[in-house]
Amino acid sequence: MVVRKVAVTLPEDLYQLVERARAVEHRSRSEVIQEALRTHFGEAIYVPSDEERRELVAALDQLQDEPSSLQDWSEVRRRLRSHR
Repeated sequence: MVVRKVAVTLPEDLYQLVERARAVEHRSRSEVIQEALRTHFGEAIYVPSDEERRELVAALDQLQDEPSSLQDWSEVRRRLRSHR
């Protein structure tokens, strides 16, 4: 798949929405914006399972209590994908 880099200018409110989604979902800005474009243009998008959502919420709760429990995103993503 060919990938192209594009610079996008966003108003502050949209930027903040992207940043919040990115933080909560532990995804990159590119992933969040790609999903938004796919949704806008009607392509299928990834929807996390209930189990994945529970794991994410548990991890965020744990991180709040134990900042040292921060995990590398690539490892978390690999583990989540292996559940499918």
